[in-house]
Amino acid sequence: MGLKDFRVIFDNPWSTYYPGQTVSGNIIVVLDSTKKIRGISVKIKGFANTCWTTDKQEMDERGQYREGTETVSGHEEYFETKYYLVGSASGGEIEVQSGEHKFPFKCALPMNIPSSFESDFGYVRYIVKATLDRPWKFDHDVKIPFTVVQPFDLNQEQRASEKVQEEMTKTFCCLCCASAPLTVNYSLPVRGYVPGQAMPVAINVENASGVTVDTVKLVLCKIVTFRATTPSTDTRTEEIVVAEVGKGPVEGGGTAEYLQYLDIPPLPPSNLANCGIIDLEYNLKIVACVSGWYHRNLSRNTLIFVGTIPLVNYQTPSAPLMDPSKPEIGWTPPEGIATSNLYPNLPPPSYEESTNGARSLWERGESDHIFGITNRFAPKYPVYNFGPVQ
Repeated sequence: MGLKDFRVIFDNPWSTYYPGQTVSGNIIVVLDSTKKIRGISVKIKGFANTCWTTDKQEMDERGQYREGTETVSGHEEYFETKYYLVGSASGGEIEVQSGEHKFPFKCALPMNIPSSFESDFGYVRYIVKATLDRPWKFDHDVKIPFTVVQPFDLNQEQRASEKVQEEMTKTFCCLCCASAPLTVNYSLPVRGYVPGQAMPVAINVENASGVTVDTVKLVLCKIVTFRATTPSTDTRTEEIVVAEVGKGPVEGGGTAEYLQYLDIPPLPPSNLANCGIIDLEYNLKIVACVSGWYHRNLSRNTLIFVGTIPLVNYQTPSAPLMDPSKPEIGWTPPEGIATSNLYPNLPPPSYEESTNGARSLWERGESDHIFGITNRFAPKYPVYNFGPVQ
């Protein structure tokens, strides 16, 4: 058989890093017999891609327009490092004995790179790819992604600490007569939150209309704008629901007042800084869903910031519960990133997988027979333990 196992193991068991940190680990090769190779190389790179198909009118040979489609794409490269762990591309053959072999690798990440991100029409991805270079035969490859998180301190975003207080109102028409208004007031203490926090939304409903409000939904949406540059420029916006809660009903003539919490799941930080082809923001959508197919719902969007460092003096994370089956890694800011001294007692977050994972790790031009390429990958983002909501 020859090659029994070929894999990448990171020194960081979370396989999650911050810009400026060093990615390190080992390439594991297991052979059942002595083999001749030219060498073993490793490539570490970061890049972003966007791609989708759009409708387009095309002119045929008779000068008439017909409907067609066009696939547009965008691409950015952030860094690429490649070197041989043993042997070389131009050297002679070397023999590797049977058994298990470990080849250490490392790479310092640049500072100005965006956070890992996965979606249907684009992604920001970081990978380690090792190649067993065999003379006169096809090479063996193994590829595995890792997560990069660009820190976003909510205390450095002025709008994150803003209080939100909004009112929305609507009347309903029936036989040309307008009803009394449906009024919904809502408020949030701040706009900025981190994964693991519960967003408290105060809701007040005064339903003077005769229309029943079935439920008042709180919907956290991820708004992603993708850009393409080849063969033509184009943009596409996608709205993805990442968390939702609701409460109701409120009958016509009734009122309701309550505080509802919306948990922030593992998410990439707002803005996707340093990426030129993908923009990311979050909206909280408040929707009063009303009865009757002929009545439109009452809704409004509010800008929300998702960060990696929580606002000072707004709730306090508690020390995470220890799970003996999982390694503990604290938040270690890379050298050169300014961190505030306001967080001396901030417990380290855990790192949890996003619900959005890679659809495929295969890249154009690659062989279909790559070790690790079929494994599901979802980026891991920092999640704080704020303890139970009082």
